[in-house]
Amino acid sequence: MSAEDIQTVLHELDGWCRRERAGRLGWKRLEAVSGFTRQALSSHPEIAERFGQAKATNRRGGSGLKCRPRGVDQRVIDLQRQVEQLRGIISRYDERWACYARNAALRGIDLAILDEPLEPPARSGTRSFPKPARGGRQIR
Repeated sequence: MSAEDIQTVLHELDGWCRRERAGRLGWKRLEAVSGFTRQALSSHPEIAERFGQAKATNRRGGSGLKCRPRGVDQRVIDLQRQVEQLRGIISRYDERWACYARNAALRGIDLAILDEPLEPPARSGTRSFPKPARGGRQIR
């Protein structure tokens, strides 16, 4: 995990500390948000500690006093950091598109063809798995 990834996860956990997130916090939910496994997340002491604080805040009767309060200035700094991260993502997508456009032009593919909408998949009447039989068992 990069330092940027760690800061993103800490920012998410701060949201749980401030009770800005709905539902129950668990490792599976944090895995889904971050894209990293529980083992990778918990191997960083600051993430493990903040996770424990967020869990304590969201438990019934949890006071939430252990989470450090964030002022308006810190919130603005966090939002500016997030804007910079998003600008970086957009920049990488722009570079990727330029690469695709150049490679398509070199191969004689018109860019107008690439902008055409995709056709819908032709699998509306098919099933990807067998229907379970009565009693919950699948027939093989």
